[in-house]
Amino acid sequence: MFKMIQLIAYREYQENVKTKGFWVTILIFPVIFIGMYFLQTALSNATPTRYYLLIDQSGQYEEAVNIAIEREHQRRILQDFVSYLLENRTDMDLDLTAANTSSSVDQLIDDVDADEVAALDEWLDSGGLNFALTMASPYLEDDAPPYEQPDPQFIEADLPRSVELNVSPEEIINQLRPYLVGDRLITANGETGNLFALVLIPENVNQDISRPGTTPVAPDSTAGVQYWARNLTDSRLPDAISASINAEIREREYNQLGVNSDTIRNVQRTRLPLNQLDPSAEAGEEAVSMADSFRQFAPIAFVYLMFVSLMQNVQYLLSNTIEEKSNRIIEVLLASVTADELMMGKLVGIGLAGLTTIAVWLLSFYIFIVSYDSNQTELISEILEVVLSSELIPWFVFYYFAGYALYSGVFLAIGSLCSTLKEAQALIMPMILIQIVPIAMMAFVVLDPNNAIVRALSWFPLFTPYLMLNRAAADPPMIDVVGTTILLVASILLVLWGSGKVFKLGVLRTGQPPKILELFRLVRAKH
Repeated sequence: MFKMIQLIAYREYQENVKTKGFWVTILIFPVIFIGMYFLQTALSNATPTRYYLLIDQSGQYEEAVNIAIEREHQRRILQDFVSYLLENRTDMDLDLTAANTSSSVDQLIDDVDADEVAALDEWLDSGGLNFALTMASPYLEDDAPPYEQPDPQFIEADLPRSVELNVSPEEIINQLRPYLVGDRLITANGETGNLFALVLIPENVNQDISRPGTTPVAPDSTAGVQYWARNLTDSRLPDAISASINAEIREREYNQLGVNSDTIRNVQRTRLPLNQLDPSAEAGEEAVSMADSFRQFAPIAFVYLMFVSLMQNVQYLLSNTIEEKSNRIIEVLLASVTADELMMGKLVGIGLAGLTTIAVWLLSFYIFIVSYDSNQTELISEILEVVLSSELIPWFVFYYFAGYALYSGVFLAIGSLCSTLKEAQALIMPMILIQIVPIAMMAFVVLDPNNAIVRALSWFPLFTPYLMLNRAAADPPMIDVVGTTILLVASILLVLWGSGKVFKLGVLRTGQPPKILELFRLVRAKH
């Protein structure tokens, strides 16, 4: 019997891995992932220049708006320069976790990671890019390319000559509306383009300042600074302007109250570090590292990997069975082996094809990380190393095989009852929707893995592989681990037993699939 199962499994494996469709399906996942990586990088570097107009009828906040836009540009330069440093610094200075480092380069990187606002202030106070280049030059590799700073993303456009400013804000908007909606182009530095935004500050804007203790007024869209733009998703410019104008208002309040604003600013930038410690770790190793944080979220990656691989494998199993049944190949096979041997051989063969899929994916990512060296891929490499070296691997292996055995038995039974994929679609849809439920819960499960609802749903066998794997990094209670495992194994045996009976009855059956009640009667019948 085992010899026949082995032969059938080998045949199923060979038939799948030799097809072009199998390799196209396998390779399309890493190709899409790598393509998305390069696409996101290209999009982040290809954001077009945004032209804006600033009209300050109050004459009080134009400088604050200009400062806000310049700070936004300097923030991009700071972030880009830190990435340049990480990619081109010498090997002798690569240890970012050294405890007693006095390097200014390390301090700049640490400040950006800890508090970007404070780091930007230090960056501007110390001289910005010119000072940073001088400071970092001894730490750069000899063949490092020269640093090229990003172009400004927000440039003030020239006010159209036809626009009159000594009118009400409503009339100014009416004059500029053709530019705001894209019917007319704006000019800036001799170039033309679309007007991205209009910042309009009315003359009486100060009467809309909200102070503590004042009675709230009804919302008014024309109150305060007006920011007009069709793009509602890019909030960098309005957020920067709002922060800068409010900072200017507070500065004036400080002066009126006789408060030293520099003292307050220094107090606001004072911070005390908060160290996360793990009480379950060994003595002296309680500090939570970045690797520990990755490890907490690693189950999400494993669950996604298991879901994609399982769905691919059970679809192969389903389509393979239906194809052999419709072509009557399965009748020839049953003349040489039993239905049980054929079923188990299919399960093992397609399962091995699934392991091949995972191996090819991991190998593809590894080749990509090794061949394309950058700051982003270095981070991916660190995450992958943490994930693969964690104790989650045994959990993944067990729940992968358990989930495959559970769901493949159901899909194989469905395939044996149907003669075409169209007939099978209505039957497999509930099983697909069932798997969507734990996938949709992943982010919530990681945040609260021992929630009462999550624990209860973990005992539902069809959810168990996904939810328990998602909870693995949080050391779930032993009763959940043992209890759900026993229930899962019992469910697998029951499903495989029932699927075996359905497979025997349905594999040679023709015509429409049986109704639910008829199917129960067939399974309970003795043969």
